[in-house]
Amino acid sequence: MIIICDKYRKDKILNQEKSNELHSIKFMSKKEFIKNFYFDFDNETIYELCKYYKCNYDTAKIFLKNIYYIDDKEYYNEKLNKLVEIKRFLEDNKLLKYNNLFKENLKYNEIVFDSINLTKFDYIMIEELKKITDVTIKDKEYNDYTPTIYEFNNIDEEVEYVAYKICDLIESGVDISKIKIAGINKDYDNSINRIFGMYNLKIRKEVSIFSTKTVRDFLNHYCSDIRITIDYLKNNNLDIDVINEIIDIVNNYSFIEDYELVKKFIIEDLKNKVITIHYDNEIEIIDINECDIHDEYVFYLNYNQESVPKIYLDQDYITNDIRNLTKLDCIEKLNKNERMLIARNLKNIKNLVITYKLKSPFSSFNKSNLLDIEESSDSINVKKSYSYISNQIILALMYDNLIKYGTISSNLSLYSKHYKIKYKSFYNNYNKIKKNDFYKYLDNKLLLSYTSMNDYFKCSFKYYLKYILKIDINHDITTRHIGSIFHYVLEKCIDEENYNIEKYVKKYIGDNNISMNSKERFFLNKLIQELPFLIDTIKAQNSYISLKERLYEEKIELKYNSKININFVGIIDKIIYDDDIYALVDYKTGNENIDLSLNYYGINMQLATYLFLASKKFKDAKFAGFYLQFILNKMSKGEEKEEKENKLKLFGYSNSKYISYFDKTYESSRLIKSLKLKNDGTFYSTSKILSDEQVCNLIHLVENKINECIEKIEECDFSINPKNIDGKNVSCEFCTYKDICFMNNKNILYLDKIDNFL
Repeated sequence: MIIICDKYRKDKILNQEKSNELHSIKFMSKKEFIKNFYFDFDNETIYELCKYYKCNYDTAKIFLKNIYYIDDKEYYNEKLNKLVEIKRFLEDNKLLKYNNLFKENLKYNEIVFDSINLTKFDYIMIEELKKITDVTIKDKEYNDYTPTIYEFNNIDEEVEYVAYKICDLIESGVDISKIKIAGINKDYDNSINRIFGMYNLKIRKEVSIFSTKTVRDFLNHYCSDIRITIDYLKNNNLDIDVINEIIDIVNNYSFIEDYELVKKFIIEDLKNKVITIHYDNEIEIIDINECDIHDEYVFYLNYNQESVPKIYLDQDYITNDIRNLTKLDCIEKLNKNERMLIARNLKNIKNLVITYKLKSPFSSFNKSNLLDIEESSDSINVKKSYSYISNQIILALMYDNLIKYGTISSNLSLYSKHYKIKYKSFYNNYNKIKKNDFYKYLDNKLLLSYTSMNDYFKCSFKYYLKYILKIDINHDITTRHIGSIFHYVLEKCIDEENYNIEKYVKKYIGDNNISMNSKERFFLNKLIQELPFLIDTIKAQNSYISLKERLYEEKIELKYNSKININFVGIIDKIIYDDDIYALVDYKTGNENIDLSLNYYGINMQLATYLFLASKKFKDAKFAGFYLQFILNKMSKGEEKEEKENKLKLFGYSNSKYISYFDKTYESSRLIKSLKLKNDGTFYSTSKILSDEQVCNLIHLVENKINECIEKIEECDFSINPKNIDGKNVSCEFCTYKDICFMNNKNILYLDKIDNFL
């Protein structure tokens, strides 16, 4: 006998079997039975299908899923004929796995479908089976209990109530293994993790291994000889459970020698692979459609019209208008069956509490109309608290509503009687983290740049949030994209005689998969109109330059190996040189302060940093100057040509000893802003001139500041310390982390501006 059932049903049948007599019974899931009765496929099938039809991994899986539902015949439909063609291709190349022995053995076995929700496909399969052997269908028996439903204003109140009632059950003697949660989706993750943590309740979790450090290291060291990569994982004290999961996935591709050819397939498998995290005394999350509940206590959250029942949409490969030609139920039948199934299973649970919310931070919701039951009322007993911290937070929220909106909660006096909090007081100082934990978190590796170092010296806590915890609050990437596009177009077009701007803009957007809304595209198109003038102006400026050689987008990387392996990286947009004379130019699409006096405190050191990096790479370099060129926000369409050209001049510092080797027009420069020579051979005071000695001192200053930054990071020094220099707060004006740090005057470092320190 072969019994086709879900796992929960199999366990129940085995537990009910009391005799010691051995029975010839084989249990199979419906999915397992279908693959044996019809056909199966493996990773080689997917690979060859992608290769032949030039489709991606997901599309191949969709094709393979749907070929079960068609017959080997000609349809009057292009999609279905495509599936027939694919199936024939797979059969001709022996890429489908047929279990002929299994089908032969069915003659000697009765088939029992036990408590299976049967579809049109299943009934067609059953008719085929009846021609081979006896088939029995056992329907699931349902109870008709009336559950209790509770309404809550928001997710937090809903989860809080469930956590409280779970604690109530545990205190009354109910074993925690008998308590289950159902109905939740990802919207509940944050509230459950936070609130259940306050009640010391643990939830069994399923997490994707793709986000683990082990998988990241696997992909970073991925190579065609996969054994080398696996050996690296085993030799570096990584998570052995995740390594074993990776090995299982890798072994599925043993049909190929060069693993680079299947990297994208392995990545998809890794994304889909989950591991279960277990805790002592954990609470299980269940799907009530896949469980047989007896004396367990179930809390069904998210009983909202938007979630219950699940709605099937007409968005599959085989659309609703052609489902009648296949072995698939129509969408209407699927939705009707789903509604009936979830209603039966809810009423089948004796100890069931159903909850729903009216709103979340971003949406409003309605109660599901699945069951015709009115909601009941219940409340948390404040005097019988299971979470002191949670009730303190609730009291604080009540105070918020009272002060902000004048709303007095009905429970305010009760909560304030039992709990005391220091409302509107907080301790915002950074608590130093342990060095070993910090180094382990970073995997002893860190990337530094001018930008991150600048953020560190402006406020080390901002650096900690942005680069260590990676809290990215700035979601506006429009300017970032446009700046990158401008850089790319300039690099490609500046040396071309007949340049094609549109070609390079499209190529960059395509290569980097950039999507823009209509507003962003309009902004980009307006700015692109300025590019011909910008390119032509820079070409004209080149005629004023004596140095002939060019390097574009030059990446310079320095390694610092101390307690942490740190790479300091900078990319210089343009390096102009001849022999040992160098000039540096960095394009800017926004405003930038290059006041060298702030360099003393490690702030606004971009030009100085690039000078330092170039000095390390080009050992004998003599620097004629280092400059910014504002290529975007300094242009205005209504200005005269000469005025616009003036705004595109280089803005920075020149070395009096070598400037003549760089700028042919340095005496009254047409290239560098405000650079002009007096009749006595000295430069005007408006000219930004440094001596050779000052340039060397600036290079040494940058080196010291990099070492200082590294030393403080390794010491886990991430205090809230914004800088006020000469009466101006240079750190907080545009900071996006104000709602996290709660900076106050005690945190500010008041500094004096230092001039002539070079």
